[in-house]
Amino acid sequence: MLTRLLQGVTQRLKEMTAEELNESLIEDAHVDHKDEERAIEQNIKQKNGTASASVSSCACPEPKPVEQTWWLNNLCLDRSRLTIIGFSKGCVVLNQLLYEFHYTKTLTPEDKEALRFMGNIDSMYWLDGGHAGSKNTWLTSRSLLETLARLDINVFVHVSPYQVLDDRRPWIGREERSFVTLLTKLGAKVKRYMHVPLDSGSSSLPTHFSVLTNFKSIQEDHGD
Repeated sequence: MLTRLLQGVTQRLKEMTAEELNESLIEDAHVDHKDEERAIEQNIKQKNGTASASVSSCACPEPKPVEQTWWLNNLCLDRSRLTIIGFSKGCVVLNQLLYEFHYTKTLTPEDKEALRFMGNIDSMYWLDGGHAGSKNTWLTSRSLLETLARLDINVFVHVSPYQVLDDRRPWIGREERSFVTLLTKLGAKVKRYMHVPLDSGSSSLPTHFSVLTNFKSIQEDHGD
């Protein structure tokens, strides 16, 4: 299914003009920025009861415009090296992929399409995973993590005190430590980054979103 999705995205991109691509980039950048502002504002309201709260708007950097589309001619996302990134609740998708990897390797090893997709994955990023449940924020099953380790995928874990040091949800920190520790013991290529704000120990929602900014900076500086 994911392979077909990538094929569909490839076809759609090839049909777009440079102008349409630029409009999509600008729209996505503004939507992401507004979502972050709303989440921070909601967190402030929850802490202050019914008191009104506002977040000062900061300039949203415009993405670099697309001037030429020749590179689309040979675009083939379903055959490209892939980096998969999940942030917050989005890490649930990465967790589900681990189940799919294990299922494919153990029960349907003849599924060449699934195996090719798995072989195309270069890196997976868990960015401050968290959800409303009371377990399995981070997977700790040895069999699932053994499968991940054997795939030789680069695993990156970026966390903040907002998730892993939350006294109200202690299982998140325990599971995350088990996830990283077991993957390391299994020989997986895993790197962990703890993003602690200047006001050390802060567990506010802005701290959670700062992982995105810090993660991007680390990528640009070190390629991680």
